[in-house]
Amino acid sequence: MLSKWADFEVVGEARDGREAVEECRRLLPDVVIMDVSMPEMNGIEATWRISECCPDVGVLGLSMYDSEPMLRRMMERAGARAFVVKSAPASVIRETVRSVARSGSE
Repeated sequence: MLSKWADFEVVGEARDGREAVEECRRLLPDVVIMDVSMPEMNGIEATWRISECCPDVGVLGLSMYDSEPMLRRMMERAGARAFVVKSAPASVIRETVRSVARSGSE
């Protein structure tokens, strides 16, 4: 979806949480969209590691579950800058990615 929008450039993808952390260290993107349910290392742990090693990279937590506890774990414990459910309209996801990117440039 993001690669179809002209104002975004997808610079990498990861199959699991461990690879997401490695790719983030290598690529240093503006924003990482992190699925909470990742194999190998879940998205919460991967987000925490990214927040620790790459504090300028904004992480947007993404989940199929609209859960307040999940949101708190991603944002308060792990350091995600935002959280969106996968069922959100594309326009909401797009604006949230923009917001996370802007929050890193302030």
